[in-house]
Amino acid sequence: MATRRELKTPHVRMLSPEEAREAFDAEARLYLSMSGDEFIAKWDAGEFEDPDRPDIMHVALLLPLVR
Repeated sequence: MATRRELKTPHVRMLSPEEAREAFDAEARLYLSMSGDEFIAKWDAGEFEDPDRPDIMHVALLLPLVR
């Protein structure tokens, strides 16, 4: 007889706007060696030569954290 598998709910913590900004900034610095604000300015201006690069996309996908 098959046993029922229990689903575990992952722990989710909401970030404050300040924490979200810090997390975004940290990822931009780690992946692209620039601040989060620098990334946003370059992204909005279309200044990335290859925006589909994985490191750029990683940071771009985090934009909803700060917008």
